[in-house]
Amino acid sequence: MMTVLLTISQIGSDSSTFDLYSDVDNFNAPFETNISAADLLNGYTSSLVPDYASIVRVKSLGKCVNYLDIVLQNITTTTTLIP
Repeated sequence: MMTVLLTISQIGSDSSTFDLYSDVDNFNAPFETNISAADLLNGYTSSLVPDYASIVRVKSLGKCVNYLDIVLQNITTTTTLIP
C-alpha cells in the first residue's frame, strides 16, 4: 500500500461523501469509502492506496454521481553506495 495526500480545491454543495477507487482494478472496488467533502478540501491522507496505482478516482455518493480522476505523481529515489 502507498500513502497519498489527496486534495480537491472545489466541491459542489450537493456532494457530501466520496468513495476512492484506483486504476489497479479498473476502478471496480473502492479501497476507501465515505470520505467527507471537508476532509478532501482540507487534504485527506490515505494509506490504503494500492501499490502501482497511477490514478485515484474520487467518486461522489448521493445526489451527485460525478467523479474526479487524480493522477498520482511518481516520486523515485536513488540510492548511491560509496565504498
